[in-house]
Amino acid sequence: MAAGGLKALDDALRERGLESLLAPAEAAGAPAVRRLRADLATLDWAVYDRQRSLLDGESAVDLEGIAAPELLPTSRSAAPGHEDARSTGWDALRAGQVAVVTVAGGQASRLGFDGPKGAFPIGPVSGASLFQGFAGQLARLRARAAARIPWIVQTGPGNHAETVAYFRRRNFFGLRGDIHFVCQGTLPALASDGTPLLAAPDALFRNPDGHGGIWQALAGDSLLARLADAGTTTFFYFQVDNPLVPIADPVFLGYHLQAQAGMSAKVVEKSDPAEKVGLVVRRADGRHACLEYSDLSETMQGERADDDGGLRWRAGNIAMHAFSADFAARMADTPLPLHAARKQVLALDGGPVPVTREGVKFETFVFDALPLAERSVIQLADRAEEFAPVKNRSGVDSIATARAALSARNLRWLERAGLPVAEKLDDRASILEFAPGLCLDPGDLADRRGELEFVGGRLLRPRRRPG
Repeated sequence: MAAGGLKALDDALRERGLESLLAPAEAAGAPAVRRLRADLATLDWAVYDRQRSLLDGESAVDLEGIAAPELLPTSRSAAPGHEDARSTGWDALRAGQVAVVTVAGGQASRLGFDGPKGAFPIGPVSGASLFQGFAGQLARLRARAAARIPWIVQTGPGNHAETVAYFRRRNFFGLRGDIHFVCQGTLPALASDGTPLLAAPDALFRNPDGHGGIWQALAGDSLLARLADAGTTTFFYFQVDNPLVPIADPVFLGYHLQAQAGMSAKVVEKSDPAEKVGLVVRRADGRHACLEYSDLSETMQGERADDDGGLRWRAGNIAMHAFSADFAARMADTPLPLHAARKQVLALDGGPVPVTREGVKFETFVFDALPLAERSVIQLADRAEEFAPVKNRSGVDSIATARAALSARNLRWLERAGLPVAEKLDDRASILEFAPGLCLDPGDLADRRGELEFVGGRLLRPRRRPG
């Protein structure tokens, strides 16, 4: 580190009373001091100062003037305006103006699987992974649009190399050249007194910066600029744990584009006041925001709408968004609110060896960018058709519930497409898997009726040609 850099770092530490942070490294020797100084030199001290200011508690959420948002009907409905929006969305896809972003920074340890969550085998018959299902859907979408659709996969520091290796072993599912991997950043964790925690004498303890880090990740390595130069104007964003996601839904994209929106969101209708999902609301200034369910009192959570008797605060956030390239570029330079959580971490606590102790982790949320968009579209998603997250090994939002939702949707699509159900599928609880990329919707399935075959009565796939 140059002398000027050393002085700037020493000044930053001294101004914040952090000179003692170097003590464990000094006890370990000069090489450890150099490594810790290099690590500290990467800190954004303005962000650190914001982190420390949060330790006394986050400011109260302003609920003054909030209202339920206007919700567009689901894409599968026959609502006026849908066909025009669908046409607009397909036009953008055919013009190569749409890119897809999948947030996939987590591991699947909660599912009892050793590897990135996107590599989890969600297919009940084929064992196809979440990534494989999305890759197939993208391939079908590209074929229908006759255009390239870039796919950005955001990894985390703990699974980046493993995720890239997973795709490489599978030849990138035939999408080589159109897949871009970006890794989310990190934030230092703090002790309760505001001192940065150390993972070792020569290294800070860091944690991933949350899905709000997607904006900086996209801007890294000039990816946003390169995609914009290639014609990308719009992004479709979703999280890796939802196998039902309708990637780049043309109706949703069409409404977003027609409104010239910066950032838009799909939501599911919250029917149970106790469901622990974020809520999209309209603020007094007309912009939209996402609140944590805990930001509303139990009384507010149970309030009923006057028109239909349903929950007033019903727009449940499912982390499905559209945003413009211009908005993404602006967000990359815009600090989002920090959210603090006290956790047990493995870090130094007066000695040279890490021990379990309390720390404060910080992260940012992608939906905190929503109120920064001058215009937004909020569309209702059909939960049974579009949202079945796999978060737990068993119980609610589990492997079993996600697979059951996939099978039920596939059976409905077979019926809507007018295709005969295999003889062995004698009840609606039967397992039915579609091969990855088989179809985008019931109409697409009907168009392929002459190309399909059942394998074992449980897997529907394109018929293989002899030889």
